[in-house]
Amino acid sequence: MNYLIDSNVWIDAVAGRLPADDFLNLLSQAERSGFSSITRLELFGFPNLTNAEEIKLSDLLSRFAEFDVTSGIIDKAIQIRKQRRMKVPDAIIAATALIKDCVSYSITDKEYR
Repeated sequence: MNYLIDSNVWIDAVAGRLPADDFLNLLSQAERSGFSSITRLELFGFPNLTNAEEIKLSDLLSRFAEFDVTSGIIDKAIQIRKQRRMKVPDAIIAATALIKDCVSYSITDKEYR
């Protein structure tokens, strides 16, 4: 299985709400795990990010592939937005998961799926 890790998972891992070792062990079982460039923008663009949090995020992210936003991903995001009401970053992340054949790994109702 391949995972595309969404922003809220990284936030919880850095905040200690998701033990980093558990997170890394789970994802190490995947064939491939990564994140969208949009996720990196969302995480590091947060205005209240502390230096310590930035270092933790950098360390975690360095262990995974970053999936660049390509014109194919943008085309897929356009299709998604035509079908569903969705914010642009979310549509790009969803399109990335589809194009990269990944399951989106995110938080819903405080559960990881």
